[in-house]
Amino acid sequence: DLYTDENPKGTIHGLGFTDAKTARKSVSKIRNSGRTHAHKIQAAIAMSQRAKVASQRAKDPVKKKNLGQAHKIYQSYIDTNKKKD
Repeated sequence: DLYTDENPKGTIHGLGFTDAKTARKSVSKIRNSGRTHAHKIQAAIAMSQRAKVASQRAKDPVKKKNLGQAHKIYQSYIDTNKKKD
């Protein structure tokens, strides 16, 4: 499920996706979390998906734009940090 926390002990707290500024702060928290690479990517994917879905559902054009920008920031982090085969 997109909004449930299956493992609260492993949670990186303080992440958000309301706008680009919040997403940048969150990516920084993910980077500096000390978690495994897979854990960091998983957290970023969850936040990216939340921002994407919220953006699609938003009625207010400003909120839609802000959520879309947050999604792009998370997606950029994911794309840059994916392990190459």
